Amino acid sequence: MNCLSDAQHLIVFAASSALALLMTPFLGKLAKLLGVIDYPSRRRFHLESTPLMGGIAVCLVFVIVFLCASKFHPSTKYFAVIAAAVFLTVVGLFDDIKSLSPRLKLATQFLAAALLFVFDLKVEMTGNAFLDFVLTLIWVAGIVNCLNLLDNIDGLAGGTAAIAGCVFFVGAVLTGRIETAIVAAAFSGACMGFLFHNFHPASIFSGDAGSMFMGLVLAALGLSFMENGNGLSHLYPGVVLGLLIFDTGLVTIMRKTHGKKITDGGRDHTSHRLCYLGLSVQGSVIALFGVCALFGAAATAMLLMPFGHAGLIPIVLFSISIFFWFMLRNTYDYTEHNAR
Repeated sequence: MNCLSDAQHLIVFAASSALALLMTPFLGKLAKLLGVIDYPSRRRFHLESTPLMGGIAVCLVFVIVFLCASKFHPSTKYFAVIAAAVFLTVVGLFDDIKSLSPRLKLATQFLAAALLFVFDLKVEMTGNAFLDFVLTLIWVAGIVNCLNLLDNIDGLAGGTAAIAGCVFFVGAVLTGRIETAIVAAAFSGACMGFLFHNFHPASIFSGDAGSMFMGLVLAALGLSFMENGNGLSHLYPGVVLGLLIFDTGLVTIMRKTHGKKITDGGRDHTSHRLCYLGLSVQGSVIALFGVCALFGAAATAMLLMPFGHAGLIPIVLFSISIFFWFMLRNTYDYTEHNAR
């Protein structure tokens, strides 16, 4: 693939954003016709019935724009990303129409991760092929489910994915990962165009189809930095996606300590807790966008700093995250299922 200039990267981003902006309402109308609707419930934070299938628009736009940008000759590595992403999007759509079991969804995520591994997008940390394969499965399934859990309030998942995609774009440019930069530009642009319709009050949701797709692409972008890298290259994607990991960790620990299943769902996520503290839905989401951007800035700094100094950043961020975990842990009453 030929190297794209900075201007061409901007064209890829702009084209992806514009196409998603135009295509998303059509998928919303189709969702209404097919009855693919997310209805309000005790576990949901929205108050109105909202069409799903926004994630289908994001997936289609990403595939179209990336294939055009690569002149329909992507590397086998990123052709595998397209295949795995489309596969999980279809699985997610089935889940939106008729709920699938958590075990079945996890199995499909492992299958998608295995496909990436076969085509050389993988964790290369231990030097042992089997252990690296297991770590790749854990990373991909973990990020897909983190994004799925983060998709709990209007605009949060799509906006966070867009910001993280932009950070991966900057990292790819700084480290000379040409094709990764194109993927990140097309992906973040598609998420940004979708966000226009998904920000509160949302006219459409991404659904599991969208969260599975976005999580898979973010996981794949992270893997592109783990290839033949040092220890910091494996920490870098985790810092970029720090908000996802924090929210999932908070919900997982709190639900387990209160005897609830992680997969049960509920209004106990970071975004909900900020609302319980007095922020509006928009305020909560914008605050978390800022947190995501700070994680991204810290990750970018890691690429620019000397090795010894860069290693301190994840330690500092982890310490700050523990502090905020203690600040937020008692803002939801699991006994009454209501915010205090």
